[in-house]
Amino acid sequence: MSHYQFQPEKSFIAKLYWQPGFSTQEPVQGSRIGDTGNGDSPFTSGGWLHAGVDKYTDLRAAPYVIARRKFRTLFWFGCYETDGEYDFEIRAVRDEDSHPHWQRCGHRLDVSRNGYLALYSAGEAVGHDALAAGTMLWRLDGLDVSLLGEGVGVSNLRLISLHGKTVKRLIEDDFPYLSEQQGEDGYLHLQVLSIGAA
Repeated sequence: MSHYQFQPEKSFIAKLYWQPGFSTQEPVQGSRIGDTGNGDSPFTSGGWLHAGVDKYTDLRAAPYVIARRKFRTLFWFGCYETDGEYDFEIRAVRDEDSHPHWQRCGHRLDVSRNGYLALYSAGEAVGHDALAAGTMLWRLDGLDVSLLGEGVGVSNLRLISLHGKTVKRLIEDDFPYLSEQQGEDGYLHLQVLSIGAA
């Protein structure tokens, strides 16, 4: 039976982008991935990941008004090693704009019953026993953790769920969801902000 060993020195914080296709050019063309609030309440609504051009945010609403919004989320990738392979617990760490209605610090990336990716509250501290807790871990196919460093960009990664499914982008009602069940293929691009973050 495999054992997951938390590796804080290989954990990192990054901006996350959706690449519609494989890219060999710099800078990588992609859409920022962030979580959303649907305007009902910052505590109970949204959390779906948005992976496209922001046509979702209600630009007419003043910043202090609770309104539909896409946040510029920064993600923590908590590294777990098992048998020489690396998997990651992914959590939201902050909104780049420090928006007062963003309330998802520490929320974990997981999959809804319909296969959509969203942020859900997490009761465990970072570095917990992921296997015992049944924590959703993710594989970043194509990532060489030995090459990570502050300011490094890594393109053409596949995000694979614990279920062995590759994440895709599904556009429904003009909202670009991420889904492990259906949608168009694509890649992720990471822009590493800090390394060794736990």
